[in-house]
Amino acid sequence: MGLQSKLGIEYRDMFFFAVFYLIVGVANFIILGVYGFGLFHVALVAALSLVAAFGLYRLQSWSLWLVVGLSFIATTHIAIMLNAFFTSYAATTNISSIFAIIAWTVYLILTWIATIYIAAKRKNLK
Repeated sequence: MGLQSKLGIEYRDMFFFAVFYLIVGVANFIILGVYGFGLFHVALVAALSLVAAFGLYRLQSWSLWLVVGLSFIATTHIAIMLNAFFTSYAATTNISSIFAIIAWTVYLILTWIATIYIAAKRKNLK
């Protein structure tokens, strides 16, 4: 019995995006812990990402609307974070600043790809 059947995965691509949103949620909770719990937008993105991961794993139809809404919230969140890195850390160009900018950009691109793909494959959701 393969891992795919043990986990109950019907569609590998939806499972990939569920794992993506799970990683995003956990990473945002880590960021929330490092930079302080006063960052409401980070907590919102983290919580919604974990709920979206669960919905995509279970192939729930409501997860489509959550992913679309989360796309707008995440785009705004990423724009705020990139703006902070470009304005605050532009004077100190070190490897961690460059890594953060690349990571936020990849996160933005994957968020858009996930939203477009899940909207296109919405018939796979129950």
